[in-house]
Amino acid sequence: MPSTGSGAEREQSARTDSESGGSNRAITRRRYLTATGIVGATALAGCSGGGDGGGGGNGESGGGGGDGASTGTGSNSAATELSVAAVEGSGRLFKRLMDEYVSDDTGIDVSVQLFPYANLFEKTNSILSTQSDAYDIMFMDDPWFPQFAANVDPLLDWLPGELPRDQIIENCVEIATWPTPNAPTVPSAEGLDQKVRGQVIVGNTQLYAYNSAYYDQVGADAPETWADVLEAGQQISEQVDGANGYIIRGKRGNPAMANFFSLGNAVGGTMFDENWRYKWDGDDGTEAVRFWAEDLKSISPDGVTSFDSDAVLNGLGSGSAAQAPAWPSAASLLLDPDESQEANNLEFIPIPKGHTGAERQAPTQGNWIMGINSFVTDAKKKAAGEVIQSAISAEAQSKYVELGGVPFRHDTFEDHMDAQTWFPALYESLQNAQWRPRTPLYSEFGVNHGQLLNTALAGDISPSEMTSQAKEQIESTLQTAGYYS
Repeated sequence: MPSTGSGAEREQSARTDSESGGSNRAITRRRYLTATGIVGATALAGCSGGGDGGGGGNGESGGGGGDGASTGTGSNSAATELSVAAVEGSGRLFKRLMDEYVSDDTGIDVSVQLFPYANLFEKTNSILSTQSDAYDIMFMDDPWFPQFAANVDPLLDWLPGELPRDQIIENCVEIATWPTPNAPTVPSAEGLDQKVRGQVIVGNTQLYAYNSAYYDQVGADAPETWADVLEAGQQISEQVDGANGYIIRGKRGNPAMANFFSLGNAVGGTMFDENWRYKWDGDDGTEAVRFWAEDLKSISPDGVTSFDSDAVLNGLGSGSAAQAPAWPSAASLLLDPDESQEANNLEFIPIPKGHTGAERQAPTQGNWIMGINSFVTDAKKKAAGEVIQSAISAEAQSKYVELGGVPFRHDTFEDHMDAQTWFPALYESLQNAQWRPRTPLYSEFGVNHGQLLNTALAGDISPSEMTSQAKEQIESTLQTAGYYS
C-alpha cells in the first residue's frame, strides 16, 4: 500500500468537512527535442495554443487568454519557471509530485508556495481581483471557482495536447467548467460559452465512516439509507457501553452546512430549482432538517452545536462515536493505528441514500482545482499548460497515488484500486457526487444557511422556521444580485 503522506500532508482541516490519453503530452515532445538537440523557441512554438492568436486545435478559442482577459506578451516559447499558490495538506502532495515527476518530465522548474485554507482564499482573491501576475497557477477550492472562473484562462487554449476526457471522471471536468453544465446560470455568466477553465487535481468527495465492530455487535448490516443509519445508531447508543450511535459536526456556519449538505440533497433534493429558487423549504427539505436536528442529534454526544471536524475525528477514532460523514483526508488519519484506536474497525462506504423524499445518494463533491492566471504572460501560460498536462497524465497520477494523493481518473482508480481501502467507495462516490451551488454567492449564503442549521440544532427554532428563514435570506441575497430579473 502506498504511503498516505506525512501528518502535515494528510491533515487537511478544511477538507474533513474537491480526449486523448495521458501519453499525448508536450513534455514528451520536449524530451524528444532535447534529445535531438533542437529545443528552442522555434522548435517549441507549435507545442500549444496561445501567443499571437495561435490556436491549439482543440475546439476552443485560440491562445492569448480568450475573453480579453489575458495580458500575455505574445511570446511563442514556454517559460522555464512557474509559481503555484496551493493549499496546505493537498498542496504538499502536489509539491512532491512536481519535484518527483513533473519538473523532470517537462523541464520546467515549479515553485509551490503553501498557504492555510483561509489565507489561500484571501491570496487568490487579491491576486485575481487586482490582475496580479504574482502566481501563475492558482489552487481553488471548488466552491470558490464560480467567483474566480472569469479570471482564469480557458484551459484548452494552453494544453499542448488534448484533455483526456475519456479517462477523467465526468464530474471532475464539469466542476471546472464555467458556466457549469446542468446548473442554473448566474447573471454574470449569461451568454458565455461553456469552457473548461480549470482542472481538478484532488478528487475529494465526501465518504461515510462507520464502526463495523459496533454494527456487528448489534447485528446490523452496513447502512444503505439514512434510515439504516438511525436504526443502527439507536441500537448502538443503547447496547454499546461508552458509544454514541452518531456524531454531528454542528458548529455554526460552514461546518454545519458541510455536515448537512449531503443529507439535504439525499432527502430534500437539490437546494435550488433551475431559476435559483430555494427548494428546501418544501416538505422534503424540511424533513431533512428535522431528521438531522432531532433524530441524528438524539444519538449524538452532548454539545454537537460546537463540534467541528476535530471533534468528529476524535469521536470516530476513539470509539465514542459510531459513524459520521468523512472526507478522504480523514480516512487516512482514522485508518492509521498510530492515530486512531478504532483503525481496524472503521469502514468507509459511499454516503447513504435518502430514505424518503428525493431518495438520492448525493455525496458532496469537494475538489481542488488548478487554474491558469489570466494576467500572466503567454510564456507562463504555455508552461502552465505543459505542467497541468503532465500532472494529470496517467503516469503522473500513478505517482500521485504512490505519494498518497486522491485521484480523479478512471484508469488510475482501476489500476490502483487496492492502494487505499476507501478507494472503491471514493470511485463510486465521485461518479454521482453533488457539487455545492455554482454561484459566486455561495460562500456568503452557505455560511448563513449553516448558522440557521446550527440554531435549529440547538432547538431555538423549528425545522420549518429554519427552512422558511433560509428561503427568505437566500432569495433576498439573490434578488439583490439580479438573479430574478
